[in-house]
Formats: sequence, C-alpha cells, structure tokens
Amino acid sequence: MTIFEQLITLISVNTDAGIRIYPLTAPDGVQKPYLTYQRIAFNDENVLSGSSGLTNTRMQIDAYAGTYLAADALAKQVSVLMAGWSVQNVSIQSQDLYEDAVKLFRVQTDYSIWH
Repeated sequence: MTIFEQLITLISVNTDAGIRIYPLTAPDGVQKPYLTYQRIAFNDENVLSGSSGLTNTRMQIDAYAGTYLAADALAKQVSVLMAGWSVQNVSIQSQDLYEDAVKLFRVQTDYSIWH
C-alpha cells in the first residue's frame, strides 16, 4: 500500500470530510467540507554506507469548509489522527487562508512523514 493510500485510509473514515479527500484539487461542486493532499517533496534517505531504507515525504493536507471554525475543526481532526498514526510523522507548519475564488476557508498543514 502506498503512503497516499495509507493516508487516505487513515483520514477517510475518521473526519467530517469522510471520503471527500482529493489529490491536489477538488472537483467543481463537491460537498463541503473536504480535504485535499499533495506531495510537496520526497527523498530516499542515504547514509554513508548507502540507503537507509527510509523515505521522507513532505505532505500538504488542506482542510476546506464554508466557515473558518469548520475548516479549523477539520484540520484539528486530521492532526489528531496524524499524531496517533503508526507511521512516524511530524507536523511542520500550518496556516489559515481564505480562498476568494471558491469562497471557502482553508487550513493548510504540512507534515513530514517517514516511511
């Protein structure tokens, strides 16, 4: 199972977004709230003796909702799930945004995931 599949499995049944989780962008007219995800960067970790066998993926997860409080609550649900995930990860940064083009509030959070 890929890291994307593992991530979707983790958050699809345990957040207000349900199965509304999309790579990069959501389709037009999708029900709110929803999540998007994208890989920001990844690299295989190497040590002096060669590959460590680990990959580090920086993943961005965006929570979208019609109100600021709903977007924040959804992002917090994801954060709790990520903290309890069996795959080692850490939250790097988070910021609040408003997407005027779609009239939605957005909370963007980046995670560093080791797998």
